[in-house]
Amino acid sequence: MAEAAFSKPVEEVVATLTDMYRHQGQTDIVELLETASARIDQIDYDNWNGGTYSYALMLDVPVSVFTSLEPRLAEIEKSISTKLTSICRNLINEHLDSVAIAPSTSKLTSVGQRAKPADAEVSHIWKAGFFRLFLSHVSAHKVAISKLKSELHLLGISGFVAHEDIKPSLEWQNEIELALRSMHALAALLTSDFHPSNWTDQEVGFALGKGVLVVPVRLGLDPYGFIGKVQGLSGSLDDPFWTASLLKSTLLNHSSTRRQMRNGLVRSFEAAESFVHAIALSKEISAVKDYSESEKETILRACKTNGQVFNATGVVSRVCLAIEKPEPKRIPERDNEPF
Repeated sequence: MAEAAFSKPVEEVVATLTDMYRHQGQTDIVELLETASARIDQIDYDNWNGGTYSYALMLDVPVSVFTSLEPRLAEIEKSISTKLTSICRNLINEHLDSVAIAPSTSKLTSVGQRAKPADAEVSHIWKAGFFRLFLSHVSAHKVAISKLKSELHLLGISGFVAHEDIKPSLEWQNEIELALRSMHALAALLTSDFHPSNWTDQEVGFALGKGVLVVPVRLGLDPYGFIGKVQGLSGSLDDPFWTASLLKSTLLNHSSTRRQMRNGLVRSFEAAESFVHAIALSKEISAVKDYSESEKETILRACKTNGQVFNATGVVSRVCLAIEKPEPKRIPERDNEPF
């Protein structure tokens, strides 16, 4: 058989598949693709008409993901095969129209080579549905960083603060690696003692190596090294609300993080725990215009079922106007009134 590499990188093929399923709201297949270790293998060759090559997409997924989807495996493989045909329809003499999904049989030793962890593996690290932001910092500032984390949480951002989030029973380095492998972005909190740290530069380097967005936040130190070309945000540890707002805006405005940040805002709105929180988030929600249909449904569900949302003055009308949906019928109002 004549051997030849497929003309499209496997990363590009998997990324396109993931986007297609994400737009269709098929989150289980999105998780499968995001956690898979993927390769494209040549499976056939026909020398007619200059040679025709056939390929298969091979997906090795974590056992936990494979087990949950095993009853639908044939259905999922057929669906992915159909989409592969669409993705590669403009290629000449190349066919990528089959897929094989198998459970991972071993773990790679190199952290950088490991696939993204399944959601079940990192559920103790990140708030479900929120944006995942790794807060790279020096432990001497952990009190101030903890306050920043709290402000970020109100905006739908789950911040990872190593010294706070790692349980004593877990090996701390493995937990940091899990957070790094599953983060959506990294914020480099550049205090004056950031560079001499044994870990912060490694965390930033890991993010850059993965192609994950790194947001430098100037807190007494300007960006340096590979992030030196980025101006960075002018934050303040004394004003965590302001710094959190700057990070939220940056993540919403960057193409690689906009979707996850937008979804984080929506999920935080759905779980709003006070009138003040609901009112503040309704203004954030209204400033965004490109929600998916599933995100709009989540916003409407919050308007119907969360008393802190539907009882807060002006919130329902504000967000429904923003997403161009009629105001939903409310559940019976409670005795408490908004303030």
